[in-house]
Amino acid sequence: MKMIAYILSVSKMKIKKLFYFRKIIVIIPIAVGCVICLKYTQECADGIKKGILFCIEVLVPSLYAFMALSSAVIRSGVAVSLTKPLGKLSRFLFRLPPSGSAVILLSILGGYPVGARCSAMLFEQRSISRSDAEKAANIAVCAGPGFLINYIGSALLGNRQLGIILLCAEITGVVVTGVIVGRTMRSTPLPHPHHTTENPSHNLLIASVTDASRATFHMCGMVVICTAMIAVIEKISPDERITDIASAIIEITEGCHRMCGSYPLYLIAFFIGFGGISVHLQAYAGMGDLHINKGLFFQYRIIQGIITAAAAYSYLMIFPVDQGVFNSTDTELTVAKSATLAGSAALVLSSLCFIGSIHRRRDQ
Repeated sequence: MKMIAYILSVSKMKIKKLFYFRKIIVIIPIAVGCVICLKYTQECADGIKKGILFCIEVLVPSLYAFMALSSAVIRSGVAVSLTKPLGKLSRFLFRLPPSGSAVILLSILGGYPVGARCSAMLFEQRSISRSDAEKAANIAVCAGPGFLINYIGSALLGNRQLGIILLCAEITGVVVTGVIVGRTMRSTPLPHPHHTTENPSHNLLIASVTDASRATFHMCGMVVICTAMIAVIEKISPDERITDIASAIIEITEGCHRMCGSYPLYLIAFFIGFGGISVHLQAYAGMGDLHINKGLFFQYRIIQGIITAAAAYSYLMIFPVDQGVFNSTDTELTVAKSATLAGSAALVLSSLCFIGSIHRRRDQ
């Protein structure tokens, strides 16, 4: 009995120490954030203003309506019905039920915040198992055609064709990453899924608008705090290139605004596939009761970025675009000579091997 009491006391001490260290880990970044806010008050304020204006002028007008529509599609059961013909393809590629492919399609059409929330909604409706919903949420993270073609291509690069190339590269990255995720994440199908077939129109409208408003609020909040961080980094950074890369890592929209016209298209494609910390936080906020491995989610985003970059490089070789959008000369836009198609393929292959090794270790 004394031995058992001693073991329990030691265990309690270890647990207390663990909580103590966790508190320290949490307190340190909070303290650093307070110091930054006090020292760089004006920069934080300018970044917040910039983020709010961007949300009002760009994000909300372009995404809010589609988020409400995507919520209505999921809640009404239309998505599940329309994607039933894709059942075999969905199981072969992603090892997901047809409703999982509906999430991926809506994410491709709507953009970054849509996939995670749609996965959570299907799980809440009991239309999909938790593991399948988490798998779909790991796959359905991508930019929409409006963002890539209209904003990146037409507005920033001055060439709609470049936006189309980025969209094709992004879809390629989503599909290939989805194949990887489908074979590395285990999932258990729901034995008796509940398919929503009818919903009163007034309740559907209220619920869809509520979902869209909540998702928009989360999205704008993440964008605002990230633009404030970028403003501080710009102030203290010794090199503009560091600020550009940090911006792309933290918030993809600001990063693309800085990088377009100064960096190779395949590098921009990598960050579009990666998504940025702001997009990751938006996905976490939209997942609701789903619990995903954040480290694995981050690795999948890196792999998706590599695949998207390799696809953009390949498509530019097949469909060269005039470089007149970047300077006064009308030369073809090609990738840097230091990069090769073989090197890009090697990056993709190494990523596949890396994920496969993780899966084998888990099985062991």
